[in-house]
This record gives sequence, structure tokens and C-alpha cells, in this order.
Amino acid sequence: MIALAVHQRLIGRSVLLAVLATWLVLTGFAMIGALLNQIDDLGQGEYNLATALLHLALQVPRRAYENFPMGAVIGAVLALGGHAARSELVALRAAGLSPWRIAAVTLAVVAALVLPLMLAMESVVPGMERRAHVLKLEAMQRDVSLAGGGEVWAREGHEVFNARGGARRSVEGRTVLVFEGVTVHAFDPHGRLAWIQEAAEAEYDEQRGWLLRDVRRTSFDARSVAVERFDQQVWASALKPGVIEASLQRPDHLATRAIGAQIDQLTRNALDAATLREAYWGRLTYPLTTLALVFAAIPFAFGQRRSGGFGQRLFVGIVFALVARLLQPMLVNLAKAYGLSIALAYIVPALALVALGAWWLRRR
Repeated sequence: MIALAVHQRLIGRSVLLAVLATWLVLTGFAMIGALLNQIDDLGQGEYNLATALLHLALQVPRRAYENFPMGAVIGAVLALGGHAARSELVALRAAGLSPWRIAAVTLAVVAALVLPLMLAMESVVPGMERRAHVLKLEAMQRDVSLAGGGEVWAREGHEVFNARGGARRSVEGRTVLVFEGVTVHAFDPHGRLAWIQEAAEAEYDEQRGWLLRDVRRTSFDARSVAVERFDQQVWASALKPGVIEASLQRPDHLATRAIGAQIDQLTRNALDAATLREAYWGRLTYPLTTLALVFAAIPFAFGQRRSGGFGQRLFVGIVFALVARLLQPMLVNLAKAYGLSIALAYIVPALALVALGAWWLRRR
């Protein structure tokens, strides 16, 4: 038993080091690509290189999360393939360490890394993503200010726009931008408050501009306050929604609870929540999908021969990870297109990978 424990620690340590190294390299490449994508934005407003680097630094945890599944698959194949190429797996099996035990040790290492990632995505990462988003937007657009609680503020001339949130929706066959919990403050040239408009929703499209619904308008003058109510009202403003829309955080960058709350809100109003469900189930099945990918890749390592070098192992790991990474979004998009369950589009492929890995492992 002591010898088996030593052998398991040997496997676990090599898998851990290989996964961490591969993960670090992939995340580094992702950050370099992200930095190159920022070049065209440099010089806009106050967005300079220092701000861009800080913006990217705040995104490191999220990009690490996104690159971990591929890093885990490639790292596991490299580590176990290295042992196989040196005939160490044969020796370990002769010593009583079964392929199933080797797979269990590998999965335990990956699971130990997945759990902190999931906790981070539910706690600190959404706030860091929000801060990165705010930092870049405020640097590039001086007229926009975003509140820390997720509200949107924008100024156009003497008017200030505020909304609790918003999203693109399909309305009467058109895709429009809709904001909720809208308040517009207007000031006179002397800085005194002239009127306030509060609306349940504000919709924008290119033909009609801004349309406010369920409006309460409060007007102020030197001696009185007047309150008016309207079912709908056009807000004549030069403010364009592009900058405001850019402030809305992507669903897959939010915490799972926040995504679920948005799904409930859209469902109650009979609105399309497919994109949010995709982010929701992608987050919930992240551990299962990652472990299934690694488990299905493990038999490839047992097939490595002494003649197979590092390049061959790397190639096998990359090809397997890329194929799996490309197939998953395709299946999800098919489910969305044909109205199938998005949850099953994530769960069924993962279970199929587990079954395939078990079948391959039994044959080794």
C-alpha cells in the first residue's frame, strides 16, 4: 500500500505540474492576443497603454478560467504520455496501479484545480470583469460613468441618463436595445434641475429613436412642481445607445445567481432567454465538462509508445482538446436553433465523453 501511495503521488505531481505549465502558457497566449486587440483602441479618449495593461490584468482570472479545460486536457496527456513513453505506466501497472486508479488520481488533481476556479467565478471574477469594463469605457468615453452596482449613467448635453440595466430584445420582428428602470434628469443652463422623467422601460431603434414607456414626468419651475403621466413618450435626445450598450456586461462574465435572476425576469415577461441559458448551463456544467474531457483523453496517453516523443504527445492533446472545444458550441447552437434543451446540449456530450473514456480505458 505504501508503494502504491508513492506511485500515486508520482502520477499526481507530474499531472499537476504539466497541467499548471500548459494552463499558464495558454493563458499567456490569450493575454498576448487580448493586448494586440487593444492596439486600435489606444489613444481614444484617455485610454493609454497603462490603462490597457490594468484592464487586461483585471481580466486574467476570467481568461484563466476559460483556458483551463484545454490546459487540463493537454497537460494530462503530456504528463501521462511521458510516463508511457518511458514505460513507467507499464511498471506501475505491474506494481498494482490499475489504469482506473491512474485515471482517478489524474481526475482528482484536475478537480482540485476546478473547484477554486468555480468559487472565483462566483465571487471575485464578476467584480473584476465589471471593473475592467468600467475602466476601459470611462477612459474612452468621457461622457459615460458607470455605478459600481451595475447601473448605467450617461450624459448628453444638459441631460443625464440612468438605467438599472438593459439588453437587446426582439420586438415586433426588430432587434432593439431596451433599458429598464430609466430616469432622465434635465438641467437648465444655470445647472438647476428642470425636470425628471422616470420610465419603466426605454427602447431605442434607428427609426424612432428613444421611446419611453410608463412615464412619470416631474417639472420644476421657480414657484411650482408639476407631475404628468404618459403611457408612452418620445425622448428627443442625441444620445446614442452604442456607448451605453457597451457598458452591459456579458452574461458569461456574471455570477451564476445573477444569470439565473435575469433568466427568471425574461421568462416572466415571455422574452427570449436562450443566450442567458447558454451561459447558465455552461457555468453549471463546467466541472463536469472539464473532467469528462480529461477522462476521455487519458486512454490516449496509454497508447503512447517509446518512439513517440514530446511533439507527438503535444499534438494528440491539442487535437483532442480542439475537437472537443469546437464541437461543444456547435451542439449548443444547434439546440438553440431547433428549440432543444440547452441543458442537455451540455450534459449529454459530457456523459458521452465519460462513456467513451470508460470504454477506451477498459480496452487498455
